[in-house]
Amino acid sequence: MKRSIYLKKKSLEEARKVASEIASLIHLEEEVIPVIHSQGRITAEPIFARISSPPFHCAAMDGIVVKAETTYGATEESPKSLRIGKDAFFINTGNPIPQGMDSVIMIEDVHLVDAEQAEIREAAYPWQHVRAIGEDIIATEMVLPENHKITPYDLGALLASGHREVRVKKKPKVLILPTGSELLEPQEIDTNRSNSPTGIIESNSYVLSGLVSEDNGIPIRHSIVKDDRIKIEEALLSSYKEADLILIIAGSSAGSEDYTRSIIEESGEVLVHGISMMPGKPTLIGRFKDRPIIGIPGYPVSAIIAYEKLVRPILYQSLHLTNPERPKIKAFPARKIPSKLGTEEFLRVKVGKVGEKLFTTPLSRGSGIITSLTRADGMIRIPALSEGLAENEETEIELLKPLEEILNTVVMVGSHDLSLDILANQLQRCYPPLFLSSHP
Repeated sequence: MKRSIYLKKKSLEEARKVASEIASLIHLEEEVIPVIHSQGRITAEPIFARISSPPFHCAAMDGIVVKAETTYGATEESPKSLRIGKDAFFINTGNPIPQGMDSVIMIEDVHLVDAEQAEIREAAYPWQHVRAIGEDIIATEMVLPENHKITPYDLGALLASGHREVRVKKKPKVLILPTGSELLEPQEIDTNRSNSPTGIIESNSYVLSGLVSEDNGIPIRHSIVKDDRIKIEEALLSSYKEADLILIIAGSSAGSEDYTRSIIEESGEVLVHGISMMPGKPTLIGRFKDRPIIGIPGYPVSAIIAYEKLVRPILYQSLHLTNPERPKIKAFPARKIPSKLGTEEFLRVKVGKVGEKLFTTPLSRGSGIITSLTRADGMIRIPALSEGLAENEETEIELLKPLEEILNTVVMVGSHDLSLDILANQLQRCYPPLFLSSHP
């Protein structure tokens, strides 16, 4: 087996255009589900109100319902007496307005003389404290458009407009296939034994599964496939039809046992092999049979960056949704940060406030260091044509944590001590709004 080389290396911008093109291979079917279970789903058609809301004129307050003209002339100096059961009727919020009545007087403004008489000191006006039929929704009007992500608020509108079921797009199914002879399933590790594991615990597929679920997809995780070309091909051929998108982890680099490219070329087409970004250079984009396929790098941080920059946009495009953007802030690098010219870099950083300014320091750049993401406050994109960031040169940061949490964090830089982690945990337990972050 010849070593793979990056024949179709692209810039990230070019790769994203290719990813957008192969997203057109995904054609999602539709299904009808109960409205009460539709939160987060995407409407497959415009939805029109079947009934008005409210469906009748109803009281907006507890009190008495009257015909407004019978109250005219009532003042503090000249109260007016109304007969209960004839001129006025008790009514509760939400109850229908009786025929011939058109106004509600709040119970706080009513003086009950006895069981048969109520006295008022201010005249009412027509439709006072009355919700008219269709005040919120009028029958036949559009409640939600097509390609709309249903929110908890939308559930209320759908139910109020007479819908018990709604037609939505099926969630895109994503096949996740981890490969590698060195990998072990998490359940194969006995943490009670003193000796070290004989392999690497496979975690990428679980991280990607979680990301797919967050992005309105359904992850289908395949068990680990060893570095055997025939077995990898068999796994793909036996599973690809149940998925709308395929993610194959590892095997897309330039190693002697990296078979992803040749397998895809035999059953489809490789469109991109290698992207000028760091982490994530070995990412591959192609078509396997009639399914879009992404070759995800095996290093954890590379896998996540590849997912966020390429896979997530494909899923959102297939659902006709706008790809969400994280909030951004600006901060000053605490020191000069060099970067490789010609490669777009995504640098994980910590952020801290000193005086009135925000400063940032880089975390480890290793593609295999997943904790550089769990500890990061944000990420800096260093363009391919830049040689890095100058000290005290304000730069934009994409936040991975809420800004409020960052501003409430005491950042310690220097030699790390495990006791600081214990202190940070104690601080967060006893004073939840405050955080301590320490890193080398």
